[in-house]
Amino acid sequence: MVVVALLTSLVLGTAFLVINNRAADAVSVRDGLTDAQASAAVVQSAKQIVNVAQLREVTGGYAFVSCRNESEPPYQVALYMNFRLPHGDSIKYLRDVAAAMTANGWSNAPALAEHFGYKLTGSGVTSTFYRNPNDANFGNMRLYGECRVAADHRHDDPVWTEVTQLG
Repeated sequence: MVVVALLTSLVLGTAFLVINNRAADAVSVRDGLTDAQASAAVVQSAKQIVNVAQLREVTGGYAFVSCRNESEPPYQVALYMNFRLPHGDSIKYLRDVAAAMTANGWSNAPALAEHFGYKLTGSGVTSTFYRNPNDANFGNMRLYGECRVAADHRHDDPVWTEVTQLG
């Protein structure tokens, strides 16, 4: 009985590893994007959000991040943006930001293991945003492009690109 249980565990563990590795290998680039195309899509989406939601005191920048692991292609653009929250009801304000985005073509995205804020998607870009947990005067927004950049970004210098004209 013990041997059967051990063999069953071994078979299931091996199956999990095989399936998990195949899922990781399945990340591939279809109709790849250049660095310029990928960054332009995400930066334009950020500018659109700043405009339609009337975000204030916006700062941000982006980097290319691996969709596979810590460093291997394919990559996507990840833009991090901070914005000032009004004094008072920040929860209502963030709800209004989501409503403005939805009115401008964004839609709710499935949330995986996210228990705070909002997650919306539009035109190949996903946005998550919430009140900054360390400074209640600011909101944080992250925008992620599609995993379609095949160029190697392992040795980018600088890694981070500031975006000075978001608003």
